[in-house]
Amino acid sequence: MKEGKQAAPERRSLPQVDKILRHPLVDAAASRIRRDILAELTRRRLESYRKNLARGDSSSIPDLDALAASIVADAEALLAGGVRRILNGTGVILNTNLGRAPISPAVVERIAKILPGYCSLEIDLDTGKRGERTAVLQELLSLLTGCQAAIVVNNNAAAVMLAVSALAHGKEVIVSRGELIEIGGSFRLPDVIVSAGGLLREVGTTNRTRADDYRKAIGDSTGLILKCHRSNFAISGFTEETSLADLVKISSETGIPVIEDLGSGALIDLSVVGLKEEPTVSSVLQSGADLVLFSGDKLLGGLQAGIVAGKSAFVDQLRRHPIYRALRADKLVIAILEGVVAQYLQPMPEKSVPLLTMASLAASDIERRAQAVAQRLHPQLKAMRVGVAPVQSAFGGGTLPTELLPSFAVQLSSDAHSSEKLVKILRASEPPVVPIVNDGKVLIDLRTIQIEEESLLIDVLLTLDERLQSDR
Repeated sequence: MKEGKQAAPERRSLPQVDKILRHPLVDAAASRIRRDILAELTRRRLESYRKNLARGDSSSIPDLDALAASIVADAEALLAGGVRRILNGTGVILNTNLGRAPISPAVVERIAKILPGYCSLEIDLDTGKRGERTAVLQELLSLLTGCQAAIVVNNNAAAVMLAVSALAHGKEVIVSRGELIEIGGSFRLPDVIVSAGGLLREVGTTNRTRADDYRKAIGDSTGLILKCHRSNFAISGFTEETSLADLVKISSETGIPVIEDLGSGALIDLSVVGLKEEPTVSSVLQSGADLVLFSGDKLLGGLQAGIVAGKSAFVDQLRRHPIYRALRADKLVIAILEGVVAQYLQPMPEKSVPLLTMASLAASDIERRAQAVAQRLHPQLKAMRVGVAPVQSAFGGGTLPTELLPSFAVQLSSDAHSSEKLVKILRASEPPVVPIVNDGKVLIDLRTIQIEEESLLIDVLLTLDERLQSDR
């Protein structure tokens, strides 16, 4: 018999959709998810097995019970959602893949009171008329940075796009070659400028750009001078860059607005938490920039957003631009940002903003925590060893590229199981734990494990050890 005809009985051996839907496991799941959705999930699962059979692979075809269980698992995964709580053991504080900055419990509690009902997003409760959605956030930022006005859009790239489109559409945007940055996901500043309708005008060289380079480039077609803070890389050696103060002087001479894309968006002097000096939003505005653009989820410690702050005349131009309607932030983003920014009104925001708290932790304190976790685990572990190792934490998220923070990690190893297996099980745990691997050792940096998460981590590691024992 030909091979092509041998596959037909195997295809027919796959159960019908109705039969699977009548299986007790799938039938019980119908109380949690619609039956037509379960039917579609079943069809998709069966189609994947048919493709395997067409390739001559029948070894992976499960029996009816296993097939029903896999379909229920698919349904449960959809109900659980793709965004889940993670224990970040990487030591990267602003880990982009893990959602960057965590939000403090106080802000989360505030949001939990707002979201179940309606909210005062765009109503002036004094007059009953329509209000401005960023009015309170603007007041907070005015107090903290000295800005006259502020708006919020989806992210910082959107802020750049809006600024260029509103102020320099069809005109040249002057940028130093040494500041033509690329951010995560291969998004490049030149592409953002061009997409917004600006004409990129590069000046200077990669390592040296002087004030005269900007002056010589200004002409009738100039619309904007854009300075970009290199928050995700550093240039050292034979370098020179034009200060913002010099660009503001050129702006006053020519009438060309000057904007700084600060990116990282520090609201306080980071030296108070033992970090190197980073330009703050207030210092940029005090230097005379017309607008400053920065992220909400970097050094500010909030969530994804692009904030535009500066002089009222320019902010109002952006607010009136049609693109603002497409890019502006919604009630959730604004409410969370209000809560995060309000924490900076406190005398010691590093005690309440999780990003700053993590950054300011002393290595000796982290070592004591790691030793305590290891001591609790050691008597109970049978399939792996636990210890403590020194590591280096980082900021990540395109900020402070040269800043490394000494830290300590819980170290896991096993003679019978590979580090790859330990990591795979950790990522499949509940909650998932994302560690780092160095020289065959699995490391969980406690700088990015919050104190209230330690009990969860210990439970996960005990479950990991049980799993390893059963796999022997």
